[in-house]
Amino acid sequence: MQRLTIQDPVEPAQVEAVLTALRAGQLVVLPTETVYGLAADAHNPDAIELLRRVKGRDSDHPFTHHLAQTADLEALAAPPPARLRRFLERVWPGPVTVILPTRQGPDSIGLRVPAHPLTRQVIEALGHSLLMTSVNRHGEAPLNDPAEIRSAFADAAEISLLADAGAPRLGEASAVIRLDGRRLDVLRPGIFDETELQAGAATRVLFLCTGNTCRSPLAEAMARQQTAVSLGIQADQVLAHGLVFASAGTTTLSGMPASVGSIEAAAEVGLDVREHESTQLSSELIEHADRIFCLSESHRAYVLHANRTAEAKTELLDPAGKDVPDPFGGDQEVYRETRTAIGNLVGKRVEELLADPSG
Repeated sequence: MQRLTIQDPVEPAQVEAVLTALRAGQLVVLPTETVYGLAADAHNPDAIELLRRVKGRDSDHPFTHHLAQTADLEALAAPPPARLRRFLERVWPGPVTVILPTRQGPDSIGLRVPAHPLTRQVIEALGHSLLMTSVNRHGEAPLNDPAEIRSAFADAAEISLLADAGAPRLGEASAVIRLDGRRLDVLRPGIFDETELQAGAATRVLFLCTGNTCRSPLAEAMARQQTAVSLGIQADQVLAHGLVFASAGTTTLSGMPASVGSIEAAAEVGLDVREHESTQLSSELIEHADRIFCLSESHRAYVLHANRTAEAKTELLDPAGKDVPDPFGGDQEVYRETRTAIGNLVGKRVEELLADPSG
């Protein structure tokens, strides 16, 4: 097994040496930011069979396709929803593998864009994906020490080259997520946690009022409840199904509880907003939201004053363009009327969100 010591920046001759081996149908060991990968040309059936033999993996256990850039997934997989595509564009190159339906047929395919410059340059120059798997025999722990790799696979003549870039930056296998209809399953969290991955790949919906203690907390809670009912799931599963709801206020003190009137109005329809704490609207919240529903025109104007580029995603909760009056200071019957009005409007928006093919 030839050993190449990889420096930064990567030397073109080293990229060419790896390409020569791959094009000859040989296996190579390449660095990534997670763990070292045992690689084969994805367009060479004989090389793929070598990879299975060295790995000790059955044919019904597929390998992950490693890409040079996010746009390359379109050649292999069915187009993912826009929300998932945005997430992949944020985390790639990086330690996330996604399993998507293939472009043709009922099967699925695993895809990743690794962050190591040598490996990405090799894939880009090759012109199509590389199949890579962790460097170990099936059922054993991955090897990340180049010296251990050379020792463990000294008798594997199929591996012609080891690109030694030292210890991987992360040293832990990538996260693995799978899209199943609307639901995003986290099969392996990697360096992340499950909630972080699901929230990152969800459509982020923000409800906005003035103090974030009366109207918008009700809208947030009712949106989560109505989404769960529409999908036939529990409320705590809404995030996994691609929607995350939040609320904020244009003029508030962070950490304020929901108003007593809203707490009681919510409880009457089986919702609990007692743990709610107000959040001041920030430029970061505006930037990160995919949809912003405002309870009045003054709130929409506030957002657009802060960020004119948010106009396309910012609108009144009422599709008719009417304000939902602030119940603050009113009696409980006023809060009930506000809850009913918000519930009806939220129901329309939830239908719209769930019908959106991009989500």
